[in-house]
Amino acid sequence: MKKLYFSVFQVIAFASLFQCQAKSSVDPLLAALASPPSIFTVTPQIGTPTQNNLNAVYPATEVVIKGENFGLDAVVRFNETQATISANLGTELYVSVPDGTYSGVVTVSKSGGSCLPGLKTGTNCIGTDFFIDCYAVTNKQYGDEIEIKQGQSQNISFDGIQTKAFRSNVITGGASITIGCDSIVTLRVFSRSCQATDYVLQKDPTVAIPANISTQFYLTAGSATCGISI
Repeated sequence: MKKLYFSVFQVIAFASLFQCQAKSSVDPLLAALASPPSIFTVTPQIGTPTQNNLNAVYPATEVVIKGENFGLDAVVRFNETQATISANLGTELYVSVPDGTYSGVVTVSKSGGSCLPGLKTGTNCIGTDFFIDCYAVTNKQYGDEIEIKQGQSQNISFDGIQTKAFRSNVITGGASITIGCDSIVTLRVFSRSCQATDYVLQKDPTVAIPANISTQFYLTAGSATCGISI
């Protein structure tokens, strides 16, 4: 009976030793590579693609993404547009906002991983919000943006030849920027990826803008009060 107990004890001890050895044989690097990525911070979280407009050139915003488990061949996308990674430090990724992108999500995926379109989750992928702002990069050179809500209008006074910045969020259907002013005006309208279209020296222009986006624009006028409606 004592021999039987001793044999059982030996089997249990051997099994326990084998399990410990098996656990300790897991490579920490391989375990990290197999884990999904995490994002801690994105700095800054508001930026712009390259702007090369008629009278201003602004480079793409450089963004630092901090987190863990990025892997050796991480892929960063701003919505559907892949960004070039200038440096991968393991827990930090350095990228620039790519041309053509717009407000939405920035995602990090590992080899073979992907996020669901427009979402922050997927297979071996994680994302967070990112906002495109065409005006912030100018350090508010025309003062604070004036918001005009869809379906509303405002009368804005211009002192001499003056430029002011505006923003409007079009929520339902398409809309138009409609200007009514005593003077001729120049209107610059930005696309959602910060490409500008200029309407130079126009009299009471009307410009269509798409639905479900935030539209930014500048208006330059002489000494006059202009009615602006969306």
